[in-house]
Amino acid sequence: MSIRALAIGGALLLASTVSAAEVNCKFVLKNLALPGRTVESVAETMSISEDEIKKCQEEAKQGGGGDAAGSAEKAEGGDAN
Repeated sequence: MSIRALAIGGALLLASTVSAAEVNCKFVLKNLALPGRTVESVAETMSISEDEIKKCQEEAKQGGGGDAAGSAEKAEGGDAN
């Protein structure tokens, strides 16, 4: 029985590690576009590191953000055309 519990615990640990490794950059950038939001506040709210948020920002600057970068620009009042 303890082997079964150990196997279940290991599977849960592995599943939480895999899901925590993936950050939804589109959602991160959308949160940052909201008024009064900072990197620190978004990191705390989403339970991710500030480095992950900065990585998403860099990807958006390099064109990897695509649609998310356009949405952030619209939210700030910029002209997307």
